[in-house]
This record gives sequence, C-alpha cells and structure tokens, in this order.
Amino acid sequence: MFTQESQFNIFRVLYDAVVFEILGFGFLTLGGDRISELPDSSRSQILLLLTTKDSIKTSVLSTRWRDIWLHVPGLDLRVDDLLLMFLEWIGPSVERRIQHLDVETDIVSCMPQNIYKSNTLVSLKLVAVGLETPNSDVSLPCLKIFPLEHILYDDDSLTLEKLISGCSVLEDFTMIRQTYTPGTVMLSLRMRSQSLKSFRLTFEYTMEGADFSVEIDAPKLKYLSFKDKQSDKIVIKNLSSLLKIDIDTEFHAKYGDALDPKERMKRYTISDFLTGSLSIFNPIPIFDNLYRLQAASCSYMLQLLPIFLESCPNLKDLVLDCFVSTEPELTELSYVPQCLLSSLESFEIRGLSMDEETGKKLVRYFLENSVLLKKLILRFKDYSIPNYDSDILKGIRTFTKRSHKCQIIIH
Repeated sequence: MFTQESQFNIFRVLYDAVVFEILGFGFLTLGGDRISELPDSSRSQILLLLTTKDSIKTSVLSTRWRDIWLHVPGLDLRVDDLLLMFLEWIGPSVERRIQHLDVETDIVSCMPQNIYKSNTLVSLKLVAVGLETPNSDVSLPCLKIFPLEHILYDDDSLTLEKLISGCSVLEDFTMIRQTYTPGTVMLSLRMRSQSLKSFRLTFEYTMEGADFSVEIDAPKLKYLSFKDKQSDKIVIKNLSSLLKIDIDTEFHAKYGDALDPKERMKRYTISDFLTGSLSIFNPIPIFDNLYRLQAASCSYMLQLLPIFLESCPNLKDLVLDCFVSTEPELTELSYVPQCLLSSLESFEIRGLSMDEETGKKLVRYFLENSVLLKKLILRFKDYSIPNYDSDILKGIRTFTKRSHKCQIIIH
C-alpha cells in the first residue's frame, strides 16, 4: 500500500517528468529513470494513483511508458460538464472487458443496452440512472455484486426481472427504491434468484394513489435486510437458508379500524408477511438456523409473538423492545411455541413501564412456559431503587418459574 506522502511524491516525479519531456529536456538526463525500470504491472498500479487524465500524460515519457496507461486497472474520470460524453464512454468501457463499474450521475439518463451483456463484470453499481427494458436476453455470467439506487425503469418490474434472470451467479443485491411520478417508478418488485445470498431492500418514501408490492423467492438467501414502509403486498418465500434478517416495516393496521375492504386487506398484510399465500391460516416459514432474534413491537401487537416464535424452533436468545401504545392492553397468552419448550435460554425485555400490565403478563408467560430459561432481563424506562417494591415487581417475584435455574435481572 502507498502512503499519502508516497502517492504525492510519485505524482510529483511523474508530473515533473511529463513537463520536462514536453519542454524538450530528456527524462533520462535528469538523474536516471528508476521508475521506468519497474515491471509493467507495478507501473500500472502507480498510475492508478493518478487521475486518468494525468495517467495518459505519462505516455510521452518514453516508449516504455507509451501504452502503460491502457493497462491501469481503474479509471478516474471527472466529466461533470460532459455528461453525454461520459454516457457514451460506458458502452466502450463494457466492451473492454472491465470487471467493476460504478456509475452515478446528477442528471438521469438511460444506460446503453450493451450494459446487459458482459462476460467479465463482477460488480456493477448504478445510482440515479435510467434502465430500459433489455431488447434481448441479459447475459452477465460473472456478476456477483449488484447495488441499484434510485433507478428509473421504463417498464415496471419487467426490466428488473429480465436483468436478474441473466445474473446466474449473483450473490449480493442491494436496492434502494425511489418514488417520483407514476409511470417512472417500479410498482411491482419481483426478486427471483437461485444464487442470491444477501438482499438489502430500502423503500421508505410515500406516494399517494400507488399500489406497491414485493415478492422475493431466493432459496439460498442467508441475509435479508427489509426496510419497506410503502408496499401493501409483501410475499417472501423459500427462506430455508436464512441466517439473519433485519425487518423495518409498517403494517398500518389498528384494532377497531373501519371494516371497509381496503382497510381489511391492509390488516391481512400482517399475517401475509413472510408467507407465500393470501390465506391468513398459512404458517410462516420455519427459520431453523435462527438462534438469536431482536424484535420491536407495540404492546398491543404482542399477542402475535408466540405465533411468530413457532417459526423459530431453535431460538436461544430473544431481545424484545416493547413500545407502550394507547391500544387495548395485551390479552393473556396461551399458545406455547416449541422454542420455549426446548431451546430458549435468555429473554430480555426493553422499554417497559412500571405502571402498565403488559410487561407483567409477558414476564409471567415466559417464566411459566420456558423450560430451559437461564436468564430473564427486564429493562424499565422508569426504574429506580425506590421502585423496587412496586406492585408490578412484587407480582413478578411471586410468579412460578418452570426453569428453576432462571435468574431475574432488573435494570
């Protein structure tokens, strides 16, 4: 690795050499040409430290330097005033069998069609550009890393579906969806990949009058980051390989809402989430490899917790951030998932309040039903030493513990 000082010295030597050569002073007459004695691979790495413009200037030094800039493994192009020229360069760059391409523009323009065909691209990052529907089959057989941010599509989900179908070894896909005007933003996102291992989706904006949906089918997926507060329909299936999942979404469902058809469908989203069916009775997929789970929920939604935990049969560590709401209090929990009977060892509840009953009911449920529980941690928002004898804590100390090894820790 070159330090910042060494990079500057190299640049100064090369820059002075170019100036002297242009002025008619031979480079060799100024104390020797030690850099030219380096192997071509080393000199191309040195030129990588320069801007592409300065790298090209070194071609006048000598015959040994004439073509070295063509072998530099990267380009640093600064063409803010020549956007159209910049876009014209993308096609030839792809044809030169590059492996990594990162394109970000201030003015949205469509990428050339040949970007859909490359036998060498390993990573492709596109930010704030337009993508037209491929006019032929997509062929990106080496592409493994593919971030897309704020892309405009000319044909909704068809463009992305054809694009992903041509990435046979894709492993890491990131998508930040944007909303501008109907007709330029993807309404229906379908991610279907047999090779994908990591998927990050972010979609937090709002647009009135648009129906957004998400469908993910990736049997080899190991990591999923799902931050979508806009989509009304969410279908995720084939998650047998999943090891870690981060979820940040809003269901927009409240008890007592008007029972018009649209609100009813939004409410069903809660039970449809992470399922492959519209039936509210279908089970959530089983997460066999999930050992630690951190989740956040409003207190009135906690009655859904045992149903979700049934899909985590090997869960050992559960952390729950609880937010007290104005909705009806948590009803008594009766159903006991498998993980409480055979694997759960640690349960931590955060954000509880001394003057509400939700925490008391939740603690009692886990103490009375967790066979292997070793540690129960309670974190109250308003806890202090004088409150140690409050009614809720007195009640907790009287609960029956199914696991005699369980230690209760209060913060």
